[in-house]
Amino acid sequence: MLRTFPIAALALTLMACTSQPPQTDATQADAAPPGAANARIIACAPSQLALTLDSAGGRFNGMSHSGTMLVLRNTGAAACTIPARPLPSFADSGGQTLNIVAQTPTGPDAASHSPITLAPGAVVTSDMRWVSGDVYDNGHCEAPARLTLALGQQRISAAFTGRLCGAGGQPSAYALSPFTPVAAPLSTMAKPMAYACDDGRTVQAVYPDTDTATLTFDDRTHHLHIAVSASGARYVDDHWQWWSKGMHQAWLAPLQPGETIASASGVACAMP
Repeated sequence: MLRTFPIAALALTLMACTSQPPQTDATQADAAPPGAANARIIACAPSQLALTLDSAGGRFNGMSHSGTMLVLRNTGAAACTIPARPLPSFADSGGQTLNIVAQTPTGPDAASHSPITLAPGAVVTSDMRWVSGDVYDNGHCEAPARLTLALGQQRISAAFTGRLCGAGGQPSAYALSPFTPVAAPLSTMAKPMAYACDDGRTVQAVYPDTDTATLTFDDRTHHLHIAVSASGARYVDDHWQWWSKGMHQAWLAPLQPGETIASASGVACAMP
C-alpha cells in the first residue's frame, strides 16, 4: 500500500514509452557498408560493441524518478546485428544478480521488433526509467553496481550508478524503450579524443562546440559545460571538473557537493 503521495502521476510517467516508427523486416542503424547486402550479417559479438550509460544531463530526474540512456556503438570493422529490445540485468558489487525486472511494454513498444543491423561506427540508444525515491509503504531500494546486456548467449556490461525502488513484496522495476538508431551518422559527429590518465583511467573526450565537453570514462558519459577559468578551458557538471590545457593535456577532478571549482587536485591526463 502506498503512502499518501502523488504516486499515480509517477506511475503514469514511468509507464510512458517512447513511440517508435513502424518497423520493416530489417532496421538499420546508419548505412551498411558497400557489398554488405550480399554478405551474411551475423550477430554482434561483445568485442565489436561499446556500451555506455548516459544521464542525458539529468533529463530523467524528478518527482522521485530517475533513469539513464543506454548507448551502444559498433566499434568493429564489420556490420552486425543486435536484438531490437535490450535485455538488461543488474548485479551488486559482489556480482550477485539482483531481483529487478522490466515492466511489461505497452503500446507500440509491445510490438515485436526485428533485429537491428549496426554498420561500423553506428550508434543506437534506449531510454530506461525507474522510481528512485523510497515512496512506498514497506518499500525497498536496490543500488546495482553493474548493468549487463544479453546478446544471445553472450554478455556486455557497464558500471551502473543509481537506485531503483519497489513496493513491499514486489521486485523493483524499470521501463525500457526499444533501441533506436541515432539520427546523425557518425561521420557528422565530433571526433572523440582518448586521454590516458595517471590513475590508469582512459577518458574519451568530445568537444561538440566551444561550450561543451562530453566525457566518457568508467562506462559512463558526462556532459560538462564551460566555466570561468584563468587559463585553459575548464568544464564542469554536478560531479566532475575537466580542465584542459591545450588539446593534449587535461586534469580530471571530482567536485564535492556545492563546489564549482574542485578542491581536489585530480589526476593528470594526456593524449598521445
